[in-house]
Amino acid sequence: MESEEVLKVQMLGGFTMTYCGKQLQLGKNQTTKVMQLLQLLLNAGPQGISRLGLMERLFDGDMEGDRANNLRVNIFHLRKMLQKTELPKEMYIRTENGRYYFDSSFPVEVDARRFEEHIRQAEQQKGEARLELLKKACYDYTGTFLPALTVDAWVVVEAVHLQNLYFSALEEVCGQMKERGEYTELLELASRAASLYPFDEWQTWQMECLMNLGRPMEAIALYEKTTELYYNELNMPPSERMLEYFRRMSSQVRLNTADFNRIQETLREDGGEKGAYFCSYPSFVDTYRMMVRLMERSGQSVYLLLCTLYDERQGKGIQQRKELSQKLSSSIKEALRRGDVYTCYNLSQYLVILTGIRKEECSIATNRIDACFRKKEGSRRVHISYRMASIIQMTDTESGVF
Repeated sequence: MESEEVLKVQMLGGFTMTYCGKQLQLGKNQTTKVMQLLQLLLNAGPQGISRLGLMERLFDGDMEGDRANNLRVNIFHLRKMLQKTELPKEMYIRTENGRYYFDSSFPVEVDARRFEEHIRQAEQQKGEARLELLKKACYDYTGTFLPALTVDAWVVVEAVHLQNLYFSALEEVCGQMKERGEYTELLELASRAASLYPFDEWQTWQMECLMNLGRPMEAIALYEKTTELYYNELNMPPSERMLEYFRRMSSQVRLNTADFNRIQETLREDGGEKGAYFCSYPSFVDTYRMMVRLMERSGQSVYLLLCTLYDERQGKGIQQRKELSQKLSSSIKEALRRGDVYTCYNLSQYLVILTGIRKEECSIATNRIDACFRKKEGSRRVHISYRMASIIQMTDTESGVF
Protein backbone atom coordinates (compact mmCIF):
# COMPACT_ATOMS: atom_id res chain seq x y z
CA MET A 1 0.00 0.00 0.00
CA GLU A 2 1.33 3.43 -0.93
CA SER A 3 1.98 5.79 1.94
CA GLU A 4 -0.43 8.38 0.49
CA GLU A 5 -3.36 5.95 0.83
CA VAL A 6 -4.22 7.45 4.20
CA LEU A 7 -7.43 9.10 5.34
CA LYS A 8 -6.43 12.35 7.02
CA VAL A 9 -9.14 13.87 9.19
CA GLN A 10 -9.11 17.46 10.43
CA MET A 11 -11.26 18.18 13.48
CA LEU A 12 -9.33 21.10 14.97
CA GLY A 13 -10.45 24.40 13.49
CA GLY A 14 -12.90 22.74 11.10
CA PHE A 15 -13.87 19.37 9.68
CA THR A 16 -12.38 17.95 6.50
CA MET A 17 -11.42 14.48 5.26
CA THR A 18 -8.63 13.98 2.72
CA TYR A 19 -7.80 10.71 0.99
CA CYS A 20 -4.84 10.25 -1.36
CA GLY A 21 -4.27 14.00 -1.22
CA LYS A 22 -7.82 14.83 -2.35
CA GLN A 23 -10.44 16.38 -0.06
CA LEU A 24 -13.65 14.38 0.11
CA GLN A 25 -16.92 16.13 -0.66
CA LEU A 26 -19.25 15.33 2.25
CA GLY A 27 -21.90 17.98 1.80
CA LYS A 28 -22.13 21.53 3.09
CA ASN A 29 -24.09 20.79 6.27
CA GLN A 30 -21.75 19.44 8.95
CA THR A 31 -24.37 19.43 11.70
CA THR A 32 -26.61 16.59 10.49
CA LYS A 33 -26.94 13.45 12.60
CA VAL A 34 -25.18 11.45 9.88
CA MET A 35 -22.18 13.79 9.96
CA GLN A 36 -22.13 13.80 13.76
CA LEU A 37 -22.17 10.00 13.73
CA LEU A 38 -19.16 9.98 11.40
CA GLN A 39 -17.31 12.49 13.60
CA LEU A 40 -18.06 10.50 16.76
CA LEU A 41 -16.74 7.29 15.24
CA LEU A 42 -13.60 8.95 13.86
CA ASN A 43 -12.94 10.74 17.14
CA ALA A 44 -13.33 7.51 19.12
CA GLY A 45 -10.44 5.92 17.22
CA PRO A 46 -9.43 2.24 17.57
CA GLN A 47 -11.13 1.82 20.96
CA GLY A 48 -14.52 2.64 19.44
CA ILE A 49 -17.58 3.91 21.27
CA SER A 50 -20.41 2.09 23.02
CA ARG A 51 -23.89 1.90 21.57
CA LEU A 52 -25.29 3.77 24.56
CA GLY A 53 -22.58 6.44 24.25
CA LEU A 54 -23.45 6.98 20.60
CA MET A 55 -27.15 7.34 21.30
CA GLU A 56 -26.60 9.74 24.22
CA ARG A 57 -24.38 11.99 22.15
CA LEU A 58 -26.43 11.86 18.96
CA PHE A 59 -29.86 12.20 20.52
CA ASP A 60 -29.04 14.13 23.69
CA GLY A 61 -32.26 15.38 25.27
CA ASP A 62 -34.42 13.66 22.64
CA MET A 63 -36.49 11.26 24.75
CA GLU A 64 -39.13 10.73 22.06
CA GLY A 65 -39.00 8.04 19.40
CA ASP A 66 -36.94 4.89 19.09
CA ARG A 67 -33.33 6.00 19.55
CA ALA A 68 -31.98 2.53 18.71
CA ASN A 69 -33.87 2.52 15.42
CA ASN A 70 -32.76 6.10 14.68
CA LEU A 71 -29.16 4.99 15.19
CA ARG A 72 -29.57 2.14 12.71
CA VAL A 73 -31.12 4.52 10.16
CA ASN A 74 -28.24 6.99 10.51
CA ILE A 75 -25.65 4.22 10.13
CA PHE A 76 -27.40 3.15 6.92
CA HIS A 77 -27.30 6.71 5.56
CA LEU A 78 -23.68 7.17 6.62
CA ARG A 79 -22.60 4.10 4.68
CA LYS A 80 -24.47 5.38 1.62
CA MET A 81 -22.78 8.80 1.96
CA LEU A 82 -19.31 7.24 2.18
CA GLN A 83 -20.05 5.03 -0.84
CA LYS A 84 -20.49 8.19 -2.92
CA THR A 85 -17.02 9.52 -2.08
CA GLU A 86 -13.63 8.61 -3.55
CA LEU A 87 -12.99 6.19 -0.69
CA PRO A 88 -12.68 2.46 -1.49
CA LYS A 89 -16.01 0.65 -1.35
CA GLU A 90 -16.10 -0.82 2.16
CA MET A 91 -18.58 -1.17 5.04
CA TYR A 92 -16.65 1.21 7.35
CA ILE A 93 -18.89 0.89 10.43
CA ARG A 94 -18.16 -2.25 12.42
CA THR A 95 -20.13 -3.44 15.46
CA GLU A 96 -18.59 -5.76 18.04
CA ASN A 97 -19.66 -6.56 21.61
CA GLY A 98 -21.91 -3.53 21.83
CA ARG A 99 -19.29 -1.10 20.51
CA TYR A 100 -19.08 0.74 17.20
CA TYR A 101 -15.89 1.39 15.23
CA PHE A 102 -14.83 3.20 12.08
CA ASP A 103 -13.16 0.29 10.30
CA SER A 104 -11.13 0.61 7.08
CA SER A 105 -8.44 -1.26 5.15
CA PHE A 106 -6.27 1.89 5.14
CA PRO A 107 -4.81 4.01 7.98
CA VAL A 108 -6.82 6.87 9.47
CA GLU A 109 -5.06 9.91 10.98
CA VAL A 110 -7.15 12.28 13.12
CA ASP A 111 -5.43 15.56 14.02
CA ALA A 112 -7.07 15.80 17.46
CA ARG A 113 -5.88 12.30 18.35
CA ARG A 114 -2.37 13.04 17.06
CA PHE A 115 -2.30 16.18 19.19
CA GLU A 116 -3.30 14.23 22.31
CA GLU A 117 -0.77 11.50 21.55
CA HIS A 118 2.07 14.04 21.41
CA ILE A 119 0.91 15.44 24.77
CA ARG A 120 0.78 11.92 26.24
CA GLN A 121 4.27 11.10 24.95
CA ALA A 122 5.63 14.39 26.32
CA GLU A 123 4.35 13.52 29.80
CA GLN A 124 6.66 10.50 29.77
CA GLN A 125 9.75 12.48 28.77
CA LYS A 126 12.03 15.14 30.24
CA GLY A 127 14.32 17.85 28.93
CA GLU A 128 14.85 18.24 25.19
CA ALA A 129 12.64 15.28 24.22
CA ARG A 130 9.71 16.66 26.23
CA LEU A 131 10.09 20.14 24.73
CA GLU A 132 10.18 18.81 21.15
CA LEU A 133 7.03 16.73 21.69
CA LEU A 134 5.21 19.67 23.25
CA LYS A 135 6.21 21.85 20.30
CA LYS A 136 4.84 19.21 17.90
CA ALA A 137 1.58 19.24 19.85
CA CYS A 138 1.39 23.05 19.61
CA TYR A 139 1.85 22.89 15.84
CA ASP A 140 -0.77 20.10 15.64
CA TYR A 141 -3.37 22.33 17.28
CA THR A 142 -5.00 24.43 14.55
CA GLY A 143 -8.17 25.64 16.26
CA THR A 144 -11.22 24.81 18.34
CA PHE A 145 -12.47 21.22 18.12
CA LEU A 146 -15.35 20.92 15.59
CA PRO A 147 -16.33 24.62 15.73
CA ALA A 148 -19.52 24.02 13.72
CA LEU A 149 -20.90 21.86 16.56
CA THR A 150 -20.14 24.02 19.59
CA VAL A 151 -23.76 23.74 20.80
CA ASP A 152 -23.44 19.98 21.29
CA ALA A 153 -22.50 18.97 24.84
CA TRP A 154 -20.00 16.26 23.87
CA VAL A 155 -18.22 18.65 21.49
CA VAL A 156 -18.03 21.40 24.13
CA VAL A 157 -16.50 19.00 26.67
CA GLU A 158 -13.93 17.74 24.19
CA ALA A 159 -13.15 21.25 22.90
CA VAL A 160 -12.48 22.60 26.42
CA HIS A 161 -10.32 19.58 27.25
CA LEU A 162 -8.16 19.98 24.12
CA GLN A 163 -7.91 23.76 24.50
CA ASN A 164 -6.72 23.39 28.10
CA LEU A 165 -4.09 20.87 26.98
CA TYR A 166 -2.97 23.31 24.28
CA PHE A 167 -2.74 26.31 26.61
CA SER A 168 -0.81 24.31 29.21
CA ALA A 169 1.62 22.93 26.62
CA LEU A 170 2.14 26.32 25.00
CA GLU A 171 2.80 28.07 28.33
CA GLU A 172 5.50 25.51 29.11
CA VAL A 173 6.99 25.78 25.62
CA CYS A 174 7.02 29.60 25.80
CA GLY A 175 8.80 29.57 29.16
CA GLN A 176 11.41 27.06 27.99
CA MET A 177 12.08 28.81 24.69
CA LYS A 178 12.39 32.18 26.42
CA GLU A 179 15.07 30.75 28.72
CA ARG A 180 16.89 29.41 25.66
CA GLY A 181 16.56 32.70 23.77
CA GLU A 182 14.75 31.03 20.85
CA TYR A 183 12.62 34.08 20.10
CA THR A 184 12.12 33.60 16.35
CA GLU A 185 10.29 30.28 16.66
CA LEU A 186 8.61 31.42 19.86
CA LEU A 187 7.20 34.41 17.96
CA GLU A 188 5.73 32.02 15.38
CA LEU A 189 4.05 29.87 18.04
CA ALA A 190 2.74 32.88 19.98
CA SER A 191 1.42 34.48 16.79
CA ARG A 192 -0.49 31.31 15.92
CA ALA A 193 -2.02 31.24 19.40
CA ALA A 194 -2.97 34.94 19.27
CA SER A 195 -4.63 34.37 15.90
CA LEU A 196 -6.66 31.44 17.27
CA TYR A 197 -7.51 33.05 20.63
CA PRO A 198 -7.09 36.85 20.34
CA PHE A 199 -8.61 37.54 23.77
CA ASP A 200 -6.36 35.24 25.83
CA GLU A 201 -3.38 37.63 25.89
CA TRP A 202 -0.95 35.57 23.83
CA GLN A 203 -0.01 38.95 22.33
CA THR A 204 2.17 39.54 25.43
CA TRP A 205 4.43 36.70 24.28
CA GLN A 206 4.49 38.19 20.78
CA MET A 207 5.55 41.55 22.21
CA GLU A 208 8.18 39.88 24.38
CA CYS A 209 9.67 38.24 21.29
CA LEU A 210 9.59 41.40 19.19
CA MET A 211 11.37 43.35 21.93
CA ASN A 212 14.10 40.72 22.25
CA LEU A 213 14.47 40.53 18.47
CA GLY A 214 15.18 44.27 18.37
CA ARG A 215 11.80 45.25 16.87
CA PRO A 216 10.32 47.51 19.59
CA MET A 217 8.17 49.67 17.32
CA GLU A 218 6.44 46.54 15.97
CA ALA A 219 5.78 45.49 19.57
CA ILE A 220 4.16 48.84 20.38
CA ALA A 221 2.13 48.74 17.15
CA LEU A 222 0.92 45.26 18.13
CA TYR A 223 -0.18 46.55 21.53
CA GLU A 224 -2.14 49.38 19.92
CA LYS A 225 -3.78 46.94 17.48
CA THR A 226 -4.69 44.62 20.35
CA THR A 227 -6.13 47.51 22.35
CA GLU A 228 -8.33 48.50 19.41
CA LEU A 229 -9.49 44.88 19.10
CA TYR A 230 -10.49 44.80 22.78
CA TYR A 231 -12.41 48.06 22.43
CA ASN A 232 -14.21 47.02 19.23
CA GLU A 233 -15.04 43.40 20.09
CA LEU A 234 -15.27 43.30 23.89
CA ASN A 235 -16.16 46.95 24.47
CA MET A 236 -13.52 47.16 27.20
CA PRO A 237 -9.86 48.12 27.63
CA PRO A 238 -7.10 45.49 27.80
CA SER A 239 -6.35 43.86 31.13
CA GLU A 240 -4.13 45.36 33.81
CA ARG A 241 -1.55 42.65 33.03
CA MET A 242 -1.30 43.76 29.40
CA LEU A 243 -1.31 47.42 30.41
CA GLU A 244 1.57 46.82 32.81
CA TYR A 245 3.46 44.94 30.10
CA PHE A 246 2.99 47.90 27.75
CA ARG A 247 4.51 50.25 30.33
CA ARG A 248 7.46 47.95 30.87
CA MET A 249 7.90 47.54 27.13
CA SER A 250 7.69 51.28 26.44
CA SER A 251 10.34 51.98 29.06
CA GLN A 252 12.75 49.73 27.18
CA VAL A 253 12.42 51.59 23.89
CA ARG A 254 15.50 53.66 23.20
CA LEU A 255 15.88 56.14 20.34
CA ASN A 256 19.10 57.09 18.59
CA THR A 257 21.21 59.83 20.17
CA ALA A 258 20.15 63.29 19.06
CA ASP A 259 20.88 66.89 20.05
CA PHE A 260 18.51 68.82 22.29
CA ASN A 261 16.91 70.84 19.48
CA ARG A 262 16.09 67.69 17.53
CA ILE A 263 14.57 66.06 20.61
CA GLN A 264 12.37 69.12 21.07
CA GLU A 265 11.22 68.82 17.46
CA THR A 266 10.17 65.19 17.93
CA LEU A 267 8.22 66.09 21.08
CA ARG A 268 6.34 69.02 19.54
CA GLU A 269 2.75 68.37 18.42
CA ASP A 270 2.23 68.78 14.68
CA GLY A 271 -0.12 71.42 13.30
CA GLY A 272 -1.18 73.05 16.55
CA GLU A 273 -4.55 71.31 16.48
CA LYS A 274 -7.48 72.93 18.24
CA GLY A 275 -9.61 71.23 20.84
CA ALA A 276 -8.98 68.58 23.47
CA TYR A 277 -6.05 66.21 23.13
CA PHE A 278 -6.87 62.55 22.42
CA CYS A 279 -4.46 59.89 23.64
CA SER A 280 -4.36 56.13 24.12
CA TYR A 281 -5.66 54.63 27.35
CA PRO A 282 -2.16 53.83 28.75
CA SER A 283 -1.08 57.42 28.07
CA PHE A 284 -4.25 58.70 29.73
CA VAL A 285 -3.51 56.66 32.86
CA ASP A 286 0.00 58.15 33.00
CA THR A 287 -1.41 61.66 32.48
CA TYR A 288 -3.97 61.14 35.25
CA ARG A 289 -1.33 60.02 37.71
CA MET A 290 0.93 62.91 36.75
CA MET A 291 -1.93 65.37 37.27
CA VAL A 292 -2.49 63.99 40.78
CA ARG A 293 1.15 64.74 41.64
CA LEU A 294 1.00 68.24 40.14
CA MET A 295 -2.17 69.07 42.06
CA GLU A 296 -0.50 68.12 45.34
CA ARG A 297 1.92 70.99 44.74
CA SER A 298 -0.08 73.58 42.81
CA GLY A 299 -3.57 73.08 44.24
CA GLN A 300 -4.98 73.49 40.73
CA SER A 301 -8.54 72.22 40.32
CA VAL A 302 -8.79 69.22 37.98
CA TYR A 303 -11.86 67.10 37.30
CA LEU A 304 -12.31 63.63 35.81
CA LEU A 305 -15.33 63.37 33.54
CA LEU A 306 -16.94 60.12 32.35
CA CYS A 307 -19.14 60.42 29.25
CA THR A 308 -21.44 57.45 28.58
CA LEU A 309 -23.45 56.93 25.40
CA TYR A 310 -26.99 55.53 25.64
CA ASP A 311 -28.89 54.34 22.58
CA GLU A 312 -32.54 53.46 23.27
CA ARG A 313 -33.00 52.06 19.77
CA GLN A 314 -33.00 48.27 19.43
CA GLY A 315 -30.98 46.07 17.10
CA LYS A 316 -28.04 48.37 16.53
CA GLY A 317 -24.94 46.47 15.43
CA ILE A 318 -21.27 47.05 16.04
CA GLN A 319 -20.87 49.33 13.01
CA GLN A 320 -23.59 51.69 14.23
CA ARG A 321 -22.04 51.75 17.71
CA LYS A 322 -18.65 52.56 16.22
CA GLU A 323 -20.16 55.46 14.28
CA LEU A 324 -21.85 56.86 17.41
CA SER A 325 -18.62 56.44 19.36
CA GLN A 326 -16.71 58.39 16.72
CA LYS A 327 -19.31 61.16 16.84
CA LEU A 328 -18.88 61.44 20.60
CA SER A 329 -15.09 61.45 20.26
CA SER A 330 -15.10 64.30 17.74
CA SER A 331 -17.68 66.20 19.84
CA ILE A 332 -15.44 66.05 22.91
CA LYS A 333 -12.46 67.22 20.87
CA GLU A 334 -14.34 70.17 19.37
CA ALA A 335 -16.16 71.22 22.57
CA LEU A 336 -13.20 71.27 24.97
CA ARG A 337 -9.94 73.18 25.26
CA ARG A 338 -6.43 72.27 24.15
CA GLY A 339 -5.42 71.73 27.76
CA ASP A 340 -8.03 69.00 28.29
CA VAL A 341 -7.15 65.35 27.65
CA TYR A 342 -9.47 62.47 26.76
CA THR A 343 -9.42 58.80 25.80
CA CYS A 344 -11.75 56.01 24.72
CA TYR A 345 -12.46 53.59 27.59
CA ASN A 346 -14.81 51.46 25.48
CA LEU A 347 -17.14 52.06 22.53
CA SER A 348 -19.76 53.59 24.82
CA GLN A 349 -17.56 55.53 27.25
CA TYR A 350 -14.92 58.25 27.14
CA LEU A 351 -12.82 59.62 29.99
CA VAL A 352 -11.82 63.29 30.10
CA ILE A 353 -9.40 65.24 32.31
CA LEU A 354 -10.67 68.81 32.68
CA THR A 355 -7.89 71.10 33.88
CA GLY A 356 -8.16 74.44 35.70
CA ILE A 357 -11.90 74.19 36.13
CA ARG A 358 -14.26 74.66 39.07
CA LYS A 359 -17.14 72.32 39.86
CA GLU A 360 -19.80 74.78 38.77
CA GLU A 361 -18.06 75.16 35.38
CA CYS A 362 -18.17 71.42 34.59
CA SER A 363 -21.77 71.76 33.37
CA ILE A 364 -20.56 74.30 30.80
CA ALA A 365 -18.19 71.65 29.42
CA THR A 366 -20.90 68.98 29.26
CA ASN A 367 -23.35 71.39 27.61
CA ARG A 368 -20.80 72.13 24.91
CA ILE A 369 -20.25 68.41 24.30
CA ASP A 370 -24.04 67.91 24.05
CA ALA A 371 -24.37 70.77 21.58
CA CYS A 372 -21.61 69.43 19.34
CA PHE A 373 -23.03 65.92 19.52
CA ARG A 374 -26.54 67.07 18.55
CA LYS A 375 -25.13 68.61 15.35
CA LYS A 376 -23.76 65.17 14.41
CA GLU A 377 -26.56 62.89 15.69
CA GLY A 378 -30.20 63.78 15.10
CA SER A 379 -31.92 60.97 17.00
CA ARG A 380 -33.24 62.03 20.41
CA ARG A 381 -33.18 58.40 21.49
CA VAL A 382 -29.41 58.65 21.63
CA HIS A 383 -28.07 60.67 24.52
CA ILE A 384 -25.02 61.11 26.77
CA SER A 385 -24.88 60.90 30.55
CA TYR A 386 -22.06 62.38 32.61
CA ARG A 387 -20.36 61.63 35.89
CA MET A 388 -17.61 63.80 37.28
CA ALA A 389 -15.43 64.09 40.35
CA SER A 390 -12.49 66.13 41.53
CA ILE A 391 -9.28 64.15 41.08
CA ILE A 392 -8.12 65.19 44.56
CA GLN A 393 -11.33 63.90 46.12
CA MET A 394 -10.98 60.63 44.20
CA THR A 395 -7.44 60.06 45.39
CA ASP A 396 -8.52 60.73 48.95
CA THR A 397 -11.54 58.42 48.94
CA GLU A 398 -11.05 56.03 45.99
CA SER A 399 -7.34 55.30 45.81
CA GLY A 400 -6.48 52.84 43.08
CA VAL A 401 -9.29 53.85 40.73
CA PHE A 402 -6.94 53.17 37.83
